[in-house]
Amino acid sequence: MLIRFILLYPSFFLIVPFFDDPCRARSRISRTDRMLFCIPHVIGRHAIVVKHWNVTVYAHPAELPYLTGKARYPEPDAAVEGGFIAKISPFFPNEPIQLGNRVQPLPEDGTVPHLPEFRWIHTPGHTPGHISLFRSRDAALIAGDAFVTVRQDSLYKVLTQQTEINGPPRYYTIDWPAARESVRKLAALFPSVAITGHGAPVAGKELREGLTKLARDFDRIATPDYGKYVH
Repeated sequence: MLIRFILLYPSFFLIVPFFDDPCRARSRISRTDRMLFCIPHVIGRHAIVVKHWNVTVYAHPAELPYLTGKARYPEPDAAVEGGFIAKISPFFPNEPIQLGNRVQPLPEDGTVPHLPEFRWIHTPGHTPGHISLFRSRDAALIAGDAFVTVRQDSLYKVLTQQTEINGPPRYYTIDWPAARESVRKLAALFPSVAITGHGAPVAGKELREGLTKLARDFDRIATPDYGKYVH
């Protein structure tokens, strides 16, 4: 499953798959007083949804230039080691969007507005301001694209949704040393269940062993041998 975004409510969260209608998704939920709009990186179509839902976007300060029309996301790396998807990545959107006063910086103390049980964790690498969310009570992790459960440079694995805990999408990751440290940071939390931006949720032994292996052997498993952002 490719996740379009995640809506977080005070008492539950709603995962909206990529091919679902996001506007209809909200119409199925009656309690809409407070929401957090949580996605790995915001692109044009999300601005429409933000306005339609009238929600607040909370972002890391390093992500704000991309959400206020001041900067474009770095270009995808079509030269990176990988298959067909990497080659067509220049056609993927990376334009800045203007959310105006709908976007606010996250509190510096790691708290998440309206969600007292969650804390946000800076997990750069995929983007400069990428964050993940963690709930200590049950060790639930929303990883975003810090790591994924379907390898994104393999068209076959994307089409079949073959589960494999792997690093962030190669064609959209601009800082590999930071991405490695972010994975190690999340592995040190020993999450019991993880939701990622690409692939199905994973839990238990599969998550524990897969994430430990990724953190230990990140350069062998995830870091490409060559590419524009590989140094």
